[in-house]
Amino acid sequence: RDLADMKLRDADADATSHERALRRDLADMNLRDADADATSHERALRRDLADMKLRADADDAAPERGGGDDGSGGGSGSALTLNATFLANAGMVPRPNSPLVDRAPIVVVKVGTSSLLKGGIGGHLHLSNFGMLAETCADLQRQGMKVVVVTSGAVGVGCQVLNKKKPSDLAGKQALASVGMVRLMRMYDDFFQSVGQPIAQVLISLDNIMDRQQYMNAQSTFRSLLAQDIIPIVNENDTVAVQDTKFGDNDTLSAHVAALVDADYLFLLTDVDGLYTANPNTNPDAVRIPVVENIDELEVSTADAASSGSGLGTGGMATKLTAARLASASGCNTVIMHARDLPEMPDIITSSKSVGTLFLAMPRPLRGRKRWILLLPTTGDIVVNANAAKALENNKSLFSTGVIATRGDFAAEDGVRIMTVDHDTGEERDLGRAITNYSSEEMESFAGKTSEEFYEIVGYSGAESICHRNNICCWVPFGQEPSSCNLLGLGDRR
Repeated sequence: RDLADMKLRDADADATSHERALRRDLADMNLRDADADATSHERALRRDLADMKLRADADDAAPERGGGDDGSGGGSGSALTLNATFLANAGMVPRPNSPLVDRAPIVVVKVGTSSLLKGGIGGHLHLSNFGMLAETCADLQRQGMKVVVVTSGAVGVGCQVLNKKKPSDLAGKQALASVGMVRLMRMYDDFFQSVGQPIAQVLISLDNIMDRQQYMNAQSTFRSLLAQDIIPIVNENDTVAVQDTKFGDNDTLSAHVAALVDADYLFLLTDVDGLYTANPNTNPDAVRIPVVENIDELEVSTADAASSGSGLGTGGMATKLTAARLASASGCNTVIMHARDLPEMPDIITSSKSVGTLFLAMPRPLRGRKRWILLLPTTGDIVVNANAAKALENNKSLFSTGVIATRGDFAAEDGVRIMTVDHDTGEERDLGRAITNYSSEEMESFAGKTSEEFYEIVGYSGAESICHRNNICCWVPFGQEPSSCNLLGLGDRR
């Protein structure tokens, strides 16, 4: 009841003395058997923590209110997540993305074209991989987890069915996708039904993500399917998508879906064993990278690392890194791994087994409307100075004095990239995403101006900020980077 009455808008004031006391009490608990040792006091603490989720749910259910300024529905997000050791002792799988102890992990599995097809155009479907996928997903469901599958391969299967080369024009690809999707879904239905697992087909376009109401409706549909233990099989709605409103590749689509369903794990299945320091096919000294804490600090080249061995796919390692970044900011751990390692997936989740490359989720992930903003396509860039960048990472608004330049042609209320110049290297760094209050044409006249000059130039009573903090999302929320030291069982990955 106390938490429901809280109307906090400043993230710094979010943690009340009562909440801090709850976390201190939980940190002091050394439970060996939760069922046997749980006292009435501990159960009360758990109930209080469960009530904290009201903030995040309220932000999703009523986006008009704007939620908390940190994008976490007014709460402290995963800062309230229970200690991983505490959950392990209680016999539960830790959820890095939720304060609830009784909610099982949500797992998104993206299957690439190279994992579903063998032999290119003259080949056939990879039946053994279909079988492994169905058995693994059914096994995860039996363990109480929720699974979503994002599938590629519609165009490739269409090429095999009609024995045609992959066309270069959009209309030709869409036609082949409509042919291939029928065959693809038939195979999914046959294999998943053979293990007793019901599935559903879900087609999404970027338009559905861009529109907030459609985004919320899609979220409700996924929640309903998962609540009924149905596995959604997701693909882009290629037949109606146009070039400007396409995800481009299903790696990006899978990251959007992971954010949409509040997933804890995103598995990107491909035909390589993970992320390497160089292309392992051409460089014998290439070494697999087991854990990535900050994608910006990676020193690898993906220029020649496109993996699609079937020749019919659209993704590569570069698109997987982009997907991992999106998922990480949304609080989702991402694993790039070979499709043959599918049976290892339960152990990766429950025991932190080192397979492929793990990209750690941010400790304070974006939620609600801010997560949606992060997924919006951008139409331009706003370059800010170092002082403004630091302020934005601390959940502050962007004002004209912090703007160095703009690029692209964007209108007010459009999505833009926030860029900053690294003080040490002089290189530009992608800071995050924002919805701007002014067009690029307007901003050219008052970029770098003080507040007094800004009002004189605008000439009308407009918004005080270029981008309000409720509409700004950084890739590293609050400047807090993830650390493998905070996750259970990751010591052997180093």
